[in-house]
Amino acid sequence: MDLKSNINKVKDRIRVAAVRAGRDPQEVRLVAVSKRVQAERVLEAIKCGIDAFGENYAQEFRDKRKVVEESADSGVHWHFIGSLQKNKVKYLVGSVELIHSLDSVSVAEAIDKKAKSLGTKAAVLIEVDTGGEETKGGVGSKVLESFLEEVSKLGSLEVKGLMTMPPYFDDPENARPYFRELRELRDGFKDEYPGLVELSMGMSSDFEVAIEEGATLVRVGTSIFGPRD
Repeated sequence: MDLKSNINKVKDRIRVAAVRAGRDPQEVRLVAVSKRVQAERVLEAIKCGIDAFGENYAQEFRDKRKVVEESADSGVHWHFIGSLQKNKVKYLVGSVELIHSLDSVSVAEAIDKKAKSLGTKAAVLIEVDTGGEETKGGVGSKVLESFLEEVSKLGSLEVKGLMTMPPYFDDPENARPYFRELRELRDGFKDEYPGLVELSMGMSSDFEVAIEEGATLVRVGTSIFGPRD
């Protein structure tokens, strides 16, 4: 598989989708999903122009980051996009640029506690359950306001925006209402929470539609690295 060609194709698709929506392509950041991708492939992707990687498993991230950062320049940005448990927070705070998947007050408190102990702040996105799927995490849209109010009290936590994972559809157009809902939720809270800027939405199957609906971060794995188990 030609990794450089895949990356260039994805970047071109991002550019075309943004222009089609009347947006500046620079507003959209590509996060290459590198779960179950060997460190050597991540290093190859860095050489091909990728600077942000999304990991799903805390311990895999810990081990991979060590290998990658021993070989790569310091400009690698790590994002955590998987479901998060309190006992995994220690692997992430201070090591990732952004946690995309906050959906629990108790986990928010654990992140805040760890960040405070390190003398830093942890940037997070709140995962919103727009699809109502039991197998996926996320805060329900009806309780998002109270959740935001609760976690915004934590002094070492910075809520940067929202994330969602809609149901999978063969036709990406069917995902559009879920992306639109997330954007509308974000926009509805921006006056009260001006730091709520980012929208992490869209994966290999539907990221162009997500960009048309306002995504600022797209999480693309298969279209870059190919299918994994």
